[in-house]
Amino acid sequence: MSDSDALWELAAGHGGVYRLELPVKTGPPVEAMLADEGWRVAVVAEVSRTRDFYAALRTALDLPEWTGSNLDALWDVLTDLREPTALVWRGADSYAVARPQRWSQLLEVLTERSTQDPPFAVVLA
Repeated sequence: MSDSDALWELAAGHGGVYRLELPVKTGPPVEAMLADEGWRVAVVAEVSRTRDFYAALRTALDLPEWTGSNLDALWDVLTDLREPTALVWRGADSYAVARPQRWSQLLEVLTERSTQDPPFAVVLA
């Protein structure tokens, strides 16, 4: 899927997992575009360790520090979302290379959540 197709899907409010070749060369950053379309936007910066991913996710979603750092806790947090939410994960490839098995597991959970309501999208940037 091209960047423009992915952005069209996101603008239409469709959840899913999207890989974008960012930065978008023209126009506002993808986070601003998503916010303008009514998405709650949570940004996770580039990380290469699992504990750093969970820490960044807690910050991005404004979760309490005691939120668990495992796949079950991730699922619970994501299914508790009550508004359309887009998770923009900058430098996701760094994590995928550093932790391929854990990446596969995380991606499975994120993908499964993206099929449910309210809309949830993951933008891998």
